[in-house]
Amino acid sequence: MRLTVRSGIVAILLAVGSICFAQAQIVDFQKERQPVVKIHDLWRFHTGDDPDSKLGWAKPGFDDSSWKLLRSDEPWSAQGYPELSGFAWYRFQVILPASQQPMALYIPNLHTSYEVFAGGRLIGQLGGLPPHEKVLHNYDIGTAHLVALPNDLTSRGGPLTIAIRVWHWPHWPVGLGGGGPQGAIRIGDAELLDEWRTLQIGAEFRVAAAQNILLCGYLLAGLAGLGLFLMRRGEREYLWFAAAELASAAMIAWDDHVKFDPAWFQGWWTLDIFLIIASGICFLTFVMALLKQRRTWLYWIAFASILASALPVLGADLNWVSFPAAWGAGSIADMPFHVCVPLLVLFSARRGNLDARLLLGPVALSYGVTIVVNTLGTLATAGLVGWETYTKLFHLFSWPFPVSAPNIADFLMQISILAILVLRFARTRRDEERHASELEAARAVQQVLVPEEIPAVPGFRIESVYKPAGQVGGDFFQIIPLPDGGLLAVIGDVSGKGMPAAMTVSLLVGTFRTLAHYTHSPGEILAAMNRRMLARSHGGFTTCLVLHAGADGGVTIANAGHISPYRNGAEMVLENGLPLGLSEDATYAESTFSLHENEQLTLVTDGVVEARGKGGELFGFARTQDISREDAERIAQTAQAFGQDDDITVLTLCHVGVGVVA
Repeated sequence: MRLTVRSGIVAILLAVGSICFAQAQIVDFQKERQPVVKIHDLWRFHTGDDPDSKLGWAKPGFDDSSWKLLRSDEPWSAQGYPELSGFAWYRFQVILPASQQPMALYIPNLHTSYEVFAGGRLIGQLGGLPPHEKVLHNYDIGTAHLVALPNDLTSRGGPLTIAIRVWHWPHWPVGLGGGGPQGAIRIGDAELLDEWRTLQIGAEFRVAAAQNILLCGYLLAGLAGLGLFLMRRGEREYLWFAAAELASAAMIAWDDHVKFDPAWFQGWWTLDIFLIIASGICFLTFVMALLKQRRTWLYWIAFASILASALPVLGADLNWVSFPAAWGAGSIADMPFHVCVPLLVLFSARRGNLDARLLLGPVALSYGVTIVVNTLGTLATAGLVGWETYTKLFHLFSWPFPVSAPNIADFLMQISILAILVLRFARTRRDEERHASELEAARAVQQVLVPEEIPAVPGFRIESVYKPAGQVGGDFFQIIPLPDGGLLAVIGDVSGKGMPAAMTVSLLVGTFRTLAHYTHSPGEILAAMNRRMLARSHGGFTTCLVLHAGADGGVTIANAGHISPYRNGAEMVLENGLPLGLSEDATYAESTFSLHENEQLTLVTDGVVEARGKGGELFGFARTQDISREDAERIAQTAQAFGQDDDITVLTLCHVGVGVVA
């Protein structure tokens, strides 16, 4: 059979000799002037390598009549050599017209490393052959190789022998096809073939459109996650989400790269697996942080599973195991991860977590599809099921572009996660606004209740310092001058913080100021404050101390679980009652003593005693007693410098003499 090409343009004619005459295909450019011809007939084929170190099998004069004839557009595995690996050769002949038009060979892919010879001369190579073997990821259309035919061989016309020396990696997965051509090679006008290759690359872009849409989604989601983390650095789930999304984007970008530029196969696979593992670990940590779950046994199984999936990759890279075995072992090791993550979400959803309920369906779908894909991929790689069964999952439909089952599952999960994060952001923002309003109201209440100025009481020098640990504290104190020249004082510490504590303080201060009009008995005042707190508050308690100081220095004190005062540098021993708000039967005994001239009575809250240093040690009672003779500001500053951990309140009363205005 002869095909001819018109003389002004490069043309190709494929002609296959009959088997009985032992002729391989001859491409004749001298009759029917076709610019490009697709080679889809018979070539001469021989297994093994040329024993001649000078590669005599590539030379035009070599007699290949004893070689087998194989189709040029199918792999040798489909033509009687299913287990063949290592070296093999193809040969065919081209008859050229005399022309200066540049010519080339378009080789879609050979699933192997190869060298191309024309007229016995090496004119092109892809990958590396032993002893410098280098397996390339070159089974996509975008990695097609355009090999220019030298002008000095084509311009003079006549017959030209083409030989292709191939080397098939022994560990190449059976399911991906055997060595040799996976489709028809084209020969002809170099410019037209280059345009053809460009069209094929465009078609490959269309095939990858769904995946690239996901790539854009991953990038945008990752950047959004980083933005949310920068706004809320305390919420690490946003950081882990961003890391998972960006790792997934990098994985797709890397796969895109090798579709259009041949890459070292083991390097591609190793980096691809590394990105899959990084994305999986980050997503697992994101789920745990989002759902506020402890690291249970399910978490550690999932974590160990995804790490274990990397071990077979290392074994394959070191040639300890074959590629199919590594793929299968990696998929099996990865399986618990894809089971445990949905279970973690399920258990959280059963405990009533709203975010988990929203996330459960999409996660179960995405991870379920991944399990099916990995299982079929492992079986196809091992040759146990047809490769077309596996690839059907990646071509559910073709319009407007091919879409796969993993694409759809990933897209749905991305939409769900973004919706959850938006709801979470709105919910958190609403809670923050409510909390800010409560703090503002509590701050306003506290500014009214905590006196900014201490009233002057003749015969006493009174000092006070109040240093809240947060925006709103739970400490309080009041000084009320009495008509007889004495005073009533109260100091206390409400359990809790924020608006509830501020409201309790408001209740107690109001009660204290009201009772001061009817009684000056500290015990009676505490008992009434306790009853009011039990009637109005919902849980919580308050330590409190009330004292009455007469103009002559006589002092009566009752204590409700508060820190005992310090008299002239010594801790006083008082009978303590229960804190307010614990029992309606609580009674508060009174203690009396005289405060002599220039003696100081120091009252503090537990923020002084419980100040905590960098090493974790407490300021303690001994240090508090040592500084109790100092003025109030000095005591508060000393405790604060040691390490403030709670509200600090200090109140000092010094008897300076009857009628003396301090």
